[in-house]
Amino acid sequence: MATLPTYLYTQKDPDAGTGLFASEAIPPGVEILRVDRPLVSVLDTPHLKDTCSECCLWLPENGYGGDSQSKRLRACQGCMITKYCCKECQTKSWKRTHKYECKIFAKLYPHVLPNTVRIVMQLLLRRKAITLPDPEWRAFLDLQSHVEEFRSSQVTNEDGLTTWHTIELMSQAASSYSGSKEPVSFTQTLTARILINTHTLTTSTLDPLGLCLSPYSALLNHSCTPNTAIIFSGSTLTLRSLAAIPAKSELSISYVDTTNPSLTRQSELRSRYFFNCTCSACSAGITNGLPDPRPDHNFDAIKGRAVAIQAAASTLPPDREAALLKRALSFLSRYPPHRQPNPSIFHTAFLNAIGTQSWAIALSYALKAYFFIDPLHYQLSWHPVRVVRKWVLLRLVTQIIGLVSAGDGRIKWLENFGINWQIVAMGFFQELSDGARLSHGSNSPFAAEVKAFGEGAGMGRDKVERILLEEEWAKLRKVADDQRETLREEGNED
Repeated sequence: MATLPTYLYTQKDPDAGTGLFASEAIPPGVEILRVDRPLVSVLDTPHLKDTCSECCLWLPENGYGGDSQSKRLRACQGCMITKYCCKECQTKSWKRTHKYECKIFAKLYPHVLPNTVRIVMQLLLRRKAITLPDPEWRAFLDLQSHVEEFRSSQVTNEDGLTTWHTIELMSQAASSYSGSKEPVSFTQTLTARILINTHTLTTSTLDPLGLCLSPYSALLNHSCTPNTAIIFSGSTLTLRSLAAIPAKSELSISYVDTTNPSLTRQSELRSRYFFNCTCSACSAGITNGLPDPRPDHNFDAIKGRAVAIQAAASTLPPDREAALLKRALSFLSRYPPHRQPNPSIFHTAFLNAIGTQSWAIALSYALKAYFFIDPLHYQLSWHPVRVVRKWVLLRLVTQIIGLVSAGDGRIKWLENFGINWQIVAMGFFQELSDGARLSHGSNSPFAAEVKAFGEGAGMGRDKVERILLEEEWAKLRKVADDQRETLREEGNED
């Protein structure tokens, strides 16, 4: 059962509600809080097929998730919905939660309830069975629900339903399937509290898997310049410091994407969390340390066109999607790569290239992020996002090394740059090893996997001289610049 460490305390603020504070100074890059198992968690429906419902081991088909591929998942024979990597995980899940929901899932099979309904239903079932840890349950009930704000909100979803109408429907479903006798108002408040306070459950490589809630980490208030970040290792939630935190200071995370300009962040925070952000970045009109761009009607028009193309591309086969994404990027090529929606479209294009095994193209997109986007948005070299992307880059480079050895024609374009791939791989491994120690922790499963991967590929023996790295990094920058210029030329043709 999770409890707050003695060096953390709560304090109420009339505007921000209860927050989490440090009673003593905390250095950067250290673990502040560990929750071995959040109070409640569920997987998103697609990940019920490829993720263990107990330990959250993710086994993606493309192998880029960073988790071991040596295990295979087996479905619960009772419901055929939840899957597990081993008998031990299945037994733990059954004792803790699944024995209460298995028959419900079986009756619905092959259909699956939405994740928010499942997480509310899980709480109702465990409350009925009197298996919820009392201190955590009471801490959960103390969290804000914003019921009145939800009631008055006019925000609608793609089906035209207001958020409150959606809460009513989800609450009704959770109550009905769980057989709960709790009052309707209680279940609606429970659902609202879930919507406000859940975290996105992710892999250690920041791939979203589902939802989870810990009443202690839910106390973290928002800042657009957060001093902490949440990292998951399987089902374990850890809070790590991103900066030196003085004693008596509040801990913060970001509720929204900090790569968006301040007006976009403020709008999202008002509509989703019902508060006006007055952090120093929003007050100064700053995005990750950079001044927000001035209003530009031409950019707004081009942005709208590019975003529309990106949305259309997502409905197409991979080859046609790739062509449309490249077209969207060509429209935006006259604007800095770090300005949204450039980063978002670059990342989507990268995933498309990985999915189609277009390794050279994938590398060019990844290097754009490495050189032109991530250092501006995440200024710490060991920021979790940068570390995870270096991990993907390292694995991509080792893939390319194998293709070079095999004389594969798919990477022929890269031969023009004369890159020493072995030195590049060792350089990324050095950066990654240094970063993972601070971003995830020296003893984390992620750091262990990085170490094992590097040593298995013969990268952990010697350090590469800086001058050799600089020579190869200059070549890599040319790879990123080459397609960047191509996009700019295509954009000027329209």
